[in-house]
Amino acid sequence: MDLLAYWRIDNYKNDLDEGAGFHFNSKQSRLHTAINVGESLWLFTRLVGPTGLSEYRILARLVIRSKTINPPSYKYGPFRVWGDLKLSQYFKVTEDPTSDAFELLRVLPLGSGNFANCNRSSIGQSAQTIRGLKSEASRLLESFCEELCIESRARAVTDEVRLEKALGGNPSDLESLLQETPLAYSTSRRLDLISSYPRNRQLVAELQRLYAGRCQLCVFDSPTLYSTDSAEAHHVIYRSRGGPDVFDNLVLLCPNHHTVIHGTDATFDYAKLAFLFPNGRTEPLCLNQHLLPRNLSGLSS
Repeated sequence: MDLLAYWRIDNYKNDLDEGAGFHFNSKQSRLHTAINVGESLWLFTRLVGPTGLSEYRILARLVIRSKTINPPSYKYGPFRVWGDLKLSQYFKVTEDPTSDAFELLRVLPLGSGNFANCNRSSIGQSAQTIRGLKSEASRLLESFCEELCIESRARAVTDEVRLEKALGGNPSDLESLLQETPLAYSTSRRLDLISSYPRNRQLVAELQRLYAGRCQLCVFDSPTLYSTDSAEAHHVIYRSRGGPDVFDNLVLLCPNHHTVIHGTDATFDYAKLAFLFPNGRTEPLCLNQHLLPRNLSGLSS
């Protein structure tokens, strides 16, 4: 079933400033249990219009490619869905009154209940619970969004493979790379990426020492076999798309696994401590001394 969820406008803007992640998080397990891979999560928000009245905007459509559990410390809830980068869309937020989705939201056929009796001030509150959508609702949303402008910033991010290499290489290479995507990130985010260079190198060196240069997935041990280092650090949530520069966002991979994970855009699940591939394959970590699993018992419904 397609779903509808409320996304605070400040979180949407921050997502764009950090590098659009094309994923969404919640404390509600419904984000996992009520939607399947290939279905859509529609995200909307409330604004205060020029007249002081509430207006509503459709922010994004995420066509789900994966569902994962976040690390224990993640503040936005344990449940995460990932949008297919080729099929999902972010929409530009404008002051154009024709993009106000209030009347559309009021007539959407929901899986249960409706917004018909909601006024402009109450729809956002009523939608704090993630809602299921009937097929007709999704068709109405698709038709409405045909007239909206696509937010180009969501796709104008730095290539993650190049960014990972730049973070481990020369600082000037990192600055040059970020200059290629001047509109993708806020000024503070660009400065944060540049200033994180020393810390990233420190974390990667610590990761290499912890696992003696071995791949955490297949235990390939190039230092022992060939007396040379080949393992590479991988950011679970891409740094190019807002991922933090912290130890529990890093794993050590052999070049083959690193290439395949980027090539397939595989996601990482902290409940299973495993990578989930689009073809249905699940590969758990064989080596792990630094990532804490997320216990699913007692999670919010």
